[in-house]
This record gives sequence, C-alpha cells and structure tokens, in this order.
Amino acid sequence: MRYLLASAALAVVSFHLGAEGAAKVVQPKTAGRVIESLAIHLELSGLKAAKAPHTMEGELLLSAFGPYRAVAAAFAHEDFAILHPYERNKQGVFVLAYPVPLNQAKDLEYRIIVDGVWTVDPANALRRNDPETGLELSVARVPFLSDVRLGLYRVLGEDGITARFLFRAPSGESVTVCGDFNNWDPFIHEMSEATPGTYRLDLPLTPGQHYYTFVYRGEALIDPLNLARAHNRDGKVVSVLVVGNRE
Repeated sequence: MRYLLASAALAVVSFHLGAEGAAKVVQPKTAGRVIESLAIHLELSGLKAAKAPHTMEGELLLSAFGPYRAVAAAFAHEDFAILHPYERNKQGVFVLAYPVPLNQAKDLEYRIIVDGVWTVDPANALRRNDPETGLELSVARVPFLSDVRLGLYRVLGEDGITARFLFRAPSGESVTVCGDFNNWDPFIHEMSEATPGTYRLDLPLTPGQHYYTFVYRGEALIDPLNLARAHNRDGKVVSVLVVGNRE
C-alpha cells in the first residue's frame, strides 16, 4: 500500500538564516513523497490527535491538529529552504513522514508553517533558542542511521572521481581491491583497517565504467554495499562503478 504525501502548493514566504543571523526572504521549494511502508501508513492514517514527534522505520513522524488549511515543516539542516507539506488524514489530523538523514549525528531542528505563519511545533515540547537569530526552534530526537547498507552507501565520493571502497571483516585481516583500473592485480591496492573490522581504501579513478571485486582470504568477492553488478568476460559476477561522464 502506498501512502501519498501530496506536494500541495503553500502560498508562504520563507526566511533564510544567514551566517550573520540576518533573515533573508526567499521562496522555498516544496517537496512531496510517496511512503511505501504499510506500518507508517497505518500509524499516520490512524492518528486522531496530534502526537509528539517520534521515529518509525527510519522516518520522523510529525503531526498537527487544528482548524488549519495547510501545514508544512522546514528543517535547519536544509537551511529552511524546502517546505515539506503535511497531508490531512480522515480524522482531520495533519501528518508528515520525513526521512531521517543518513549519518546525522545530532538532533533535527525545525519550524512548522501553519497557514503561512512560521512557528514552533505545538505538539513538541522540546525546543531551543537559536542564539544567532533569537528564533525558537523545535527539536526532534532521531536515531543515527548509517549509510553503510546495501544500496544506500555511496561508493563514489562527492568529488565524483574518488571511489570510497569499504569492506567489513574480522580485525587483523588482509583485504585488497582489484579491478580493471589495476589490471586485476590482487596485491597492488591493499585496504587499511580504519577501525577494528572496517577496511577502507580511497582511490581516484578515471572517468568511465569500472569493474572491481574485493580479494579476501584468496577469494574474489563482489562489493556487499554496491547493488550495481555485471558479468565480466569470464562470466564471473563483479561490482560496477561509473565515474563521471562516460565517453
């Protein structure tokens, strides 16, 4: 079952918190999402009153109740530049599921927009004053969600050329990376044990499509964090990484 969070138009002007604490007027973008989780759908659709912020399956659930026309939330880590509209359920409660950012090591700070007016979340008693702007912000406690999971981990770094190879094994092992970029030599690029049991190698690569595997205890293994895979000329499954624009 899919739970649609519609991207309804909100006629509201946002503020941008500058480095000097000055508020600059901007027109924020509006986001909308489709929630696939049945558990979250049942939680939000079943609310009969606003509930304090809580998390479920990696989503922060927010709610508001009152004679409102439209409600949205904006988050500090997004510079308050994106409006996330709530949807009204059958009980008249405005609800929102917001994905907890990966690798977020601190609480989320936000404000809500009710019929064009920026304010704190009345359903959330946890707040703090921003010393730079003097504004009161709502604070939501969220769990730390690592991106070291299949399909979520971004092997390619933000510079677009550095592969951030990551592999987990018992501490004290030898792990290497081999691929078309080193003529499949299993000894050239050895990974360092960054933390006990976590091996890492940052390696700049040339633009194009690259095939690679890890070599662990003499066996070639595909990248357990990378969904992109293919068969090489020998018919063996290898991991695939595309760097930059393919020419």
